[in-house]
Amino acid sequence: MSDPMTILAMTGATTVVAAMATSVWEGTRDRVVDLFRCRDEDQGAVVRAQLDGDAELVLGEGDDADGVRDDLVRPWARRLAALLRDHPEAAEELRALVGDDTAPREGDTWSQHVVARAGGAAFGAQGPGSSIHVHHQPASGDAPA
Repeated sequence: MSDPMTILAMTGATTVVAAMATSVWEGTRDRVVDLFRCRDEDQGAVVRAQLDGDAELVLGEGDDADGVRDDLVRPWARRLAALLRDHPEAAEELRALVGDDTAPREGDTWSQHVVARAGGAAFGAQGPGSSIHVHHQPASGDAPA
């Protein structure tokens, strides 16, 4: 799998599938549909239906959403590889999609819940411009310090 287009297809598939059932899904889905639609209007509709169906599978699995994502990467890698084979000019758009989805877009909100127990301390931050707010709260039944 050392061919650059094959690697790009796999990276694109991983990016697309990882976005399913997340806050960035709609934007990612629309960009993938546009990628296919620009080459073939009818294929755009087919791809939208495939993406929506696959996202529903991920959403419906709950505890095994990651397992479903793992299963979906290879078919999407094949679809993207076929697109790149037939339309090598699509590579730049796919690279942009992969690059853009690695960081939150302006206006996106990310949430993280970090808990420390037994006197420990835990801190977390996400992405550029992050801040950490520390709140001390005794565990239920513990006396305040």
